[in-house]
Amino acid sequence: LPGPEASETAFKRLAPGRKMLHLATHGFFLGGACASGLGPLTHALAAENPLLLSGLALAGANRRATAGSGEDDGILTAEEIAALDLSSVQWAVLSACDTGSGDVRAGEGVLGLQRAFRMAGARTVVMSLWPVDDKATRRFMQTLYRLRMQDGWDVAAAMRGAMRAVLAERRRKGL
Repeated sequence: LPGPEASETAFKRLAPGRKMLHLATHGFFLGGACASGLGPLTHALAAENPLLLSGLALAGANRRATAGSGEDDGILTAEEIAALDLSSVQWAVLSACDTGSGDVRAGEGVLGLQRAFRMAGARTVVMSLWPVDDKATRRFMQTLYRLRMQDGWDVAAAMRGAMRAVLAERRRKGL
């Protein structure tokens, strides 16, 4: 869904039942200094449920302050994702910065978007642990999808192939 159609409400309605999800948007994790800047009540809730600290910005996120309680605020939190039935999703691609980040808990691992998609039933989640460059990401995704969908490579081989292709291109350019 492009532009204003890519809303939180549309995602919640359309994602269940899909085999593949590709989200090219902005991801976030409110850790460290960001988490300490939350209000006391929000900080206490996030400490209890770290899935409130991660999410995706969708259409309308820049108008979040004017959304009423229970309305689509444009922010899809990891908690909201975990509550969905994504058991039909074979592949969820999170093409956004820091989508692999989260709150690290002893005995639990990383609690964030990846955990939320897995809790919701998605079998494979492709994500990033750092900020992503739009042009490099576009080339990476084109190669990844070609290797996976057209050439029939398994997920791990397609990921490795796409990474190697982008790395080789960057080396040729002296980057």
